[in-house]
Amino acid sequence: MPEFTRRPLEGLFPLVPLSLIDEEIDLDGVAESVRLIAAGGAPGCIVFGSMGQMTNVDQPEFDAVCDIAVEAAHEAGIAVVVGSTAAYQREAIRRARYAERAGADGSMLAAPYALPVTPAWAMDFFTEVAESLDGDMALMLYNYGPLNGVNITPRMWESLLDIENIKAIKESNTALPHFDEILLTIGDRVNVFSGNDPAFFHASMLGAAGATGIFSWVSIGVGTRFVDECRKGNHDDPWVREAFAALQHLSATIRRPDMPSMLSHEHGYLNALATLAGARTGAPRKPYRPIPESAVEEIRKAARRVQALEGTP
Repeated sequence: MPEFTRRPLEGLFPLVPLSLIDEEIDLDGVAESVRLIAAGGAPGCIVFGSMGQMTNVDQPEFDAVCDIAVEAAHEAGIAVVVGSTAAYQREAIRRARYAERAGADGSMLAAPYALPVTPAWAMDFFTEVAESLDGDMALMLYNYGPLNGVNITPRMWESLLDIENIKAIKESNTALPHFDEILLTIGDRVNVFSGNDPAFFHASMLGAAGATGIFSWVSIGVGTRFVDECRKGNHDDPWVREAFAALQHLSATIRRPDMPSMLSHEHGYLNALATLAGARTGAPRKPYRPIPESAVEEIRKAARRVQALEGTP
């Protein structure tokens, strides 16, 4: 398994929503979301994932959110990963270097978006961003084809494994032939994070080390316990199986054909889920929109099955 200079990247890391008031960033709201995650027992969090509006901030805003998130996380005793994905390489390097110097434990990095990136370009990109850093901060690659048109394959990992500060990956390509092959190829050398929380049930059987928290926002404590128990191999425990079923039901509810498209409403869904935990998120930045109240009510109904597990043996 990889060794970390700063806090390790493992366990449940919920995504932090970008808090806004009238389209202006609410830094206190960001810090409060981080504190809610810590209070629920999760060992870390991720700021500026795609659901956390990494595409919707300018340079000063990125820096301010990075600073407040690192401060809040470390005061609460948890790790923080700050996403450095950007539309072009120079800004991705700037973001990653800023996060490293601010004290982030990791930085999540996908290839640039807008136009499809070739695998060769992506390899050069990951290498050059990694080489621009001092090396103390871990890099978590982010594999999400809809964002940039590239898939990080096991063959690409033959070279990526030579880059010392690449310590983790958020694997959001959930096609099982690819997902399983990634775990079987690199799971003993890189901490693989499932792209969402219920997916960790299967992923942990093949050696995944962490889960990206999305649906766990409705009960951070349940999500943290679920991931911890799966990491211990307790997949046949009745509580674990019910937690998996409850989280998967919530995921399936959001993906129903009568619900707003997950891809278009990523920001709105994360905000709605986090709001159920008391986070102060506001509406996503335009042109994106909140999900309608009818969809929020469906999420509330599905969330009750997860929340019913709180405090149960």
